[in-house]
Amino acid sequence: MTFEQDALARRNHQQVLEKTPYVALEDIYQRLRHAFPIDRIYVVQLDPDRRLMRVLAEASETGAEKTNFLFDAIPDLILDPFEKGYVPETYIINEPATDVIGSYIYKRGKAANWSSVNLNFSDASVGYGTVFFTVAGTNRINETYAGQVADVRGPLHLIFENIVKDHQQTDTLPSLKEPMENTDEIFRQVTRRLCGNLDLQTGVSHCLQYLSRFMPGQTIIVHHWEEGLRSFRVLAETYGFIAGKIEPVIPWGQEKLLAEDILRLGTTRLINQPGRDSTMENYVNHFGTDWSVLVMLLIDKDMPIGVASLGSEGNSMLTEDHLRLFSQLHDPFFIAFSNHMKHREIIRLNKLLEEEKKFLQKELHHPVTGSIVGGNFGLKGVMEMSRLVAGQDSPVLLLGETGVGKELVANFIHQHSARKDGPFIRVNSGAIPETLIDSELFGHEKGAFTGAVGRKTGRFERAHGGTIFLDEIAELPLRDQVRLLRVLQHKIIERVGGTESIPVDIRVIAATNRNLEEMVAEGRFREDLWFRLNVFPIKIPPLRARRSDIPALVDHFIEKKSRELKYRKPPTLAPDAIVRLKNYSWPGNVRELENVVERELILGTGGLLLFQNITQQPAEDSLPDIHPDDQEALAIDDAMRRHIQHVLNLTKGRIHGPKGAAALLKINPSTLRNRMKKLGI
Repeated sequence: MTFEQDALARRNHQQVLEKTPYVALEDIYQRLRHAFPIDRIYVVQLDPDRRLMRVLAEASETGAEKTNFLFDAIPDLILDPFEKGYVPETYIINEPATDVIGSYIYKRGKAANWSSVNLNFSDASVGYGTVFFTVAGTNRINETYAGQVADVRGPLHLIFENIVKDHQQTDTLPSLKEPMENTDEIFRQVTRRLCGNLDLQTGVSHCLQYLSRFMPGQTIIVHHWEEGLRSFRVLAETYGFIAGKIEPVIPWGQEKLLAEDILRLGTTRLINQPGRDSTMENYVNHFGTDWSVLVMLLIDKDMPIGVASLGSEGNSMLTEDHLRLFSQLHDPFFIAFSNHMKHREIIRLNKLLEEEKKFLQKELHHPVTGSIVGGNFGLKGVMEMSRLVAGQDSPVLLLGETGVGKELVANFIHQHSARKDGPFIRVNSGAIPETLIDSELFGHEKGAFTGAVGRKTGRFERAHGGTIFLDEIAELPLRDQVRLLRVLQHKIIERVGGTESIPVDIRVIAATNRNLEEMVAEGRFREDLWFRLNVFPIKIPPLRARRSDIPALVDHFIEKKSRELKYRKPPTLAPDAIVRLKNYSWPGNVRELENVVERELILGTGGLLLFQNITQQPAEDSLPDIHPDDQEALAIDDAMRRHIQHVLNLTKGRIHGPKGAAALLKINPSTLRNRMKKLGI
């Protein structure tokens, strides 16, 4: 050793002596975590005489804690190398499943996705020990990392000695635990650890580390009771040593039990033989039967909202004294649980608000006004029904041809409801590719599929507190019809790739230009969904059936489009223009009329709007067949519109499939949809 190395060693030795061993351990963690991706440090003592392994301290990014986790029945393959003196000073585990020590830890804790570099000690005064430096993932440790750990061997040896001596002074009971006499101090320390951090996982971890000094527990799990699923959802879980995680959602073992039945089982329970307790069935499936557990219900307004449990390896390991102490900790656990749920909701709402802001910024380019022209004439009946249903939360089904103004009516209902201050979210079911419908409507979790680089909030979740308008509902695939039915019945959704049930408070307004009853008979639309949507149907008449509204509509569109085109003064109508417009059958309804007015404003040069391009035809509800000889005399757009409308009539509105309009026209269905949109069909 050089003079400089010797001086550095003495300085490190002195720094360790000046601090508690746990503060010194945290210093080493903070120093090494900048050198390689270390997750935790475990200080472990081995006791060959009692066949025990004790985890005496733990350090992580949230600090270092004194612990006392006991694991018994340690096999010879772990202890023999220490007793016989051939244990290496530095030991690397990169694949736990195939390593002698790693496989033992894997079998005990069900964790295989980790790596570690260990420093081993053999000391006459304090016995055998090993310090685990763990990293998430296999094959993460290289010789460089191992060398950096070996450089702190001297300070760590001294820290190990001081930690062992500290435990020898405090662990005075035969069980090698500290007495539970000062329950007030235990309550204070648990409260500080649980409630001093909004991250429930961190709080629970430090709580378990502290409680391990007094009772034989190696794990704490906090669950949220979800009544709708009759299941427990894991909110936080922590273990005294390397272990795998359990399933995030654990169904209740007995299907018919509700929250009231759980409450009758007792607010706190001591279970030393879980294999004989039917309520522990799903936990037995994961952990086996060789364990004991303390279970404490978290109660709010006389109803259980969650559960905190402390588990220990081995049967009959916990006592009534442990149960009494644990039951006194209800309030700090409840406060931590409540803070976590509120914090999680705030995060969710903030993300929702941010996404809603982005969404609304896009929607500003496609505004929908609340005024409905013709509400006192041709649409009077529609408006009366809309006002009648607006005050209710029942689903509404808007029926009518394309372009009659179904979205305007839906918006009117929303604006006259108690939800008017909430969002109004529009969804064109036919415009979303089938592969993206699930993600668009229900959202997705990060990693749910290739390209899902982050969590996405779906349209239903964005509509929370407001109204969602599902246009072209008949185009929704059968798979998504099932999910929509669940939303209507239970008001909950699940994101793609997620397991959490998310409650949504929404009002659903659907619209279609198709005959849903025929689609139900053909098996192309779910009958139960049709029944659920058809609670309050509103039929919107086509423009040809309310020709008295045409003058007001034309006047409205002239004013609107003139403003958009930045005309100083709106042009005036020619005397016979209204007659010409009334005699046209308007297959594209109000939307076609709006487009015609805009085109006339652009083409008009003399100040008068003549609408001479509108073809005169009898005011009938049906269109005559279009023959090739007649098409030459028509404007190209008119001819194309009529021909597509004629083919759609033949196929009863069907676009896809061998008997669909696209096949008869010999064009791609997407091309046909785009052309229909352009022509106002």
